[in-house]
Amino acid sequence: MPIRVLHVIDHLGYGGAPFVVKSLAERMPADRVESLVCALRPNPKSLPIQAEVITLKGSKYSPAVIRSIAHICRRRHIDILHCHLQKAVISGLLATYLCESRLVIHEHGPIFGGGFGYVYRRFLWLLGSRADAIVANSQAAQAILQRTLRTADVPTTVVANFIHLERFDPDRYDRNNVRETLGLGADMFVVGFVGRLHQAKGADLLVEAAALLRDQEDSYRFFVVGDGPERKRLGNQIRRLGLQRMVVLAGLHENVAAVMRAFDVGVVPSRREAFGIAALELMRMRVPVIVSPVGGLPELVQHERTGIVLAQPAPAEIAGALRKLRGDGPLRETLAHNAFEYASLFDGRESLRRILEIYEMLCHDPGGRTSTTGQPV
Repeated sequence: MPIRVLHVIDHLGYGGAPFVVKSLAERMPADRVESLVCALRPNPKSLPIQAEVITLKGSKYSPAVIRSIAHICRRRHIDILHCHLQKAVISGLLATYLCESRLVIHEHGPIFGGGFGYVYRRFLWLLGSRADAIVANSQAAQAILQRTLRTADVPTTVVANFIHLERFDPDRYDRNNVRETLGLGADMFVVGFVGRLHQAKGADLLVEAAALLRDQEDSYRFFVVGDGPERKRLGNQIRRLGLQRMVVLAGLHENVAAVMRAFDVGVVPSRREAFGIAALELMRMRVPVIVSPVGGLPELVQHERTGIVLAQPAPAEIAGALRKLRGDGPLRETLAHNAFEYASLFDGRESLRRILEIYEMLCHDPGGRTSTTGQPV
């Protein structure tokens, strides 16, 4: 009988963690794993997932949401409760008091956060020992998890994020046609950013770097793809600096792979980043990348071999790296080639195998919680 897994996530909007949930739900072998997905709240632009999706409508962290998760686990005889992102993790930890499913925490990066991140880390310190296994998407995330938990008894495994190689295939898209569609001239040096417009992602640092390159604005174009709480502030920053011709807030694009094909260089100027899926996608699209030296990014990008790793996430550092790459075509070609070859290793097969091993280990471990049928799993 297949292992029954319930993936719980805050929402299924376009982003790194939802894509991981989609891949896990769709690509696990059906004869060994039966996957359900539970979103804690609806999203107007949810990812389509070829699995049963249950969307809750209660407020965050309400007892009703926690009871709903536990009810699903009991009613559907869920063996593994696999929780992604902090709201789902906290809800899952509390739900384990009401059900007997084994709990897997999947850390995608909120543990690095400020603000509510402090509350999240406190919850993990208090209740993290209730987890049966933890998955971290980078060594950096694993290290902070191990510092946060007050016990070393919960096994923590590093499992890298992965991408759909077929989707992120540069040969599928004609670069000139994409640039023409986006209104980007053939003579422009296009610097791209793809990500959520949040303070942690550092798009404001890229805008400040654009201001330092103002004397060459006729050749530079900064194309910022994404949406989020910082969009209005970024728009005000662009107007205040007089960069309306130089910097484009392009909003969301459903097919970011096609947009990336238009870039000459991609920048990931994050202040916090557990893994860096946008960097990996850019690398697969043969776009030379400039990344911050934070979190999992230095694990993903090798300096001056598969990209440029900044000394610090600062506008002057970004501007200097852009000048260097703009003036050195052979270096850009070398970085793009090496990055493409390296990114091609992240096809998900090894990551799926390792997570399946975790599921099977938990379901054959007699020392854990009993199953929803009341028998040891």
